[in-house]
Order: sequence, then C-alpha cells, then structure tokens
Amino acid sequence: MARLTKIDSLNKAWKVAGSQTSAQQLLNGRMYLKTTGWSKVRLTDEFRDELIDMLVSQIGGHERTKLDIRIALKFRSPQHWALDRFFLSKYLKSDARISYCAGQCHTSEMKYLRNYLKMI
Repeated sequence: MARLTKIDSLNKAWKVAGSQTSAQQLLNGRMYLKTTGWSKVRLTDEFRDELIDMLVSQIGGHERTKLDIRIALKFRSPQHWALDRFFLSKYLKSDARISYCAGQCHTSEMKYLRNYLKMI
C-alpha cells in the first residue's frame, strides 16, 4: 500500500506536486505527485478550511450563496470543469497560491460554477 501524503499548506502542495495542480484535485484528495505519479493525499482540516475559504472568496456571490458553496466544497466532492481551472501557482520566492485561469468570460464561468455548487 502506498504512503498517504499529508498536505498542510499550499507551499507543501507546491513542493510535492508543482504546477498544473488544480483545486479540484486538492479537494478530492487525489493529485499527481512529482515522485510517485497519481496518488491519494490527505489535507489537514485546517488547510482544507483555508483552501475552501480561498475558493469561496474567488467564486463570490451573496452571503447565502457563499454559505451554500462552502457547504458543497466541504461536505461533497464536486466535479466541475471550472474547479479544474483554479491552479496552484508560485512565482519566484513568494508563497504558493490558488488562482483562476479564465477562459473567455470569467464572469459567466463563475456564475455557472456558483449555480452548480448551489444545486449539488
């Protein structure tokens, strides 16, 4: 049985996985690690809450919508193309962060994601 990697910060996720890691992979606990390929990972409760807070603030919406989104991200395993566009990134010596890579229209993409997360 493979060792389960514990992730407790974005910097740790960057260290073990590097670029092209999405928020969906982090939330679902399965990501591509530099050393072992696709592996299961475990996020600490504090880091998971921190990640969800970052995503909720970037997804936006009214307070009730943000609460629904937080619940969906925390207690379900959402599969949506827009969650795969929140990438882990790091520039030079700065801390790692999650940023959204918009397609054609950031506003409508966030609207579709909000509506999806409210309904699941």
